[in-house]
Amino acid sequence: MKAVVIEEFGHAKLTDIERPVLHRPTDVIVQVAAAGICQTDIETIEGGLVAAYGVPQFPYVPGHETTGWVRETGEAVTAVAVGDPVVLHPVSTCGVCSACRRGADMYCPSRTFPGVDGSTPGGWAEFIRVDERALVRVGADTDLLALCPLTDAGLTAYHAVERALRTLPSSTDAAVIGLGGVGLFGLQLLRAAIPGKIVVLEPNLAKTDLAYELGADEVVTAVGSQAQTQARAIAPEGFSLVFDFVGAPESADTAVSLAARGGVVSIVGAGGTLTIDTLSAVVAELTILFNLVGTHTELETLVRHRAPAIRSPYTTYPLADFERAIEDMRAGRVVGRPVLLP
Repeated sequence: MKAVVIEEFGHAKLTDIERPVLHRPTDVIVQVAAAGICQTDIETIEGGLVAAYGVPQFPYVPGHETTGWVRETGEAVTAVAVGDPVVLHPVSTCGVCSACRRGADMYCPSRTFPGVDGSTPGGWAEFIRVDERALVRVGADTDLLALCPLTDAGLTAYHAVERALRTLPSSTDAAVIGLGGVGLFGLQLLRAAIPGKIVVLEPNLAKTDLAYELGADEVVTAVGSQAQTQARAIAPEGFSLVFDFVGAPESADTAVSLAARGGVVSIVGAGGTLTIDTLSAVVAELTILFNLVGTHTELETLVRHRAPAIRSPYTTYPLADFERAIEDMRAGRVVGRPVLLP
């Protein structure tokens, strides 16, 4: 089958590899319909996740945002059947540990993270093998391309918004930093959840109109300290909720600076460094949340019940054009998600 493989850090190519086969009774072989490109995939290719997952077993197939159709099932599989359209949760879990039993999938100590963990092949291929616990069956008429970005970007935003709202149920306004693949979903979910003003901080002018269409009341296009100043002018007392969907040092610092007293700062983008003036944070009694993807139950809720009301922008590329897709993403030419079609 065709697949993108990382041969060494910084070098990936399209090549032919063996099609996956069933190993365990709960294994499922999925024919990939669509595979999204996330910043995490780029970090995987470039070696940016070694501290978290070690050096991959090269050659390694990236990709963790996947939809498709069930083509083979192990003898113990009961959740899906051959032919079912499915979306894949980014991780496969054991189902028996204390974390799994309380529904906290991402805390499972024996979870696998296809396309990210360095040992489990991901979705930038024609077929992928996963455990049935990772699958959510969807309707036969479901648009698997539109659902693809929801499996990670949408799920991550949904998890972050739900956690923040549970932490501060009285939230009335919010600041959204970054309108990339995750931020687009975060904005829409917030607009459906809170009555007050939502301000988006996004310097890419090509995204301004879309921000307003998706529910922003104000859009700040300035950068650095000027962005903070303009956002503070809109909400002098700060925002009850602030979401950093970028994950750079400056965006995390901006997020903390924009929070109101008693507010919640949600760090969703990874890769930056957060420096906190603890005295100011204590005096303001801030709550800072860090987020990693979301639960299987949240993914089910998102794709089965919330998806019809959510716009899921994407741009498709043939699997062979993965390098062009990455280049377009880096250059800011893609609104939403680049999606690969095997």
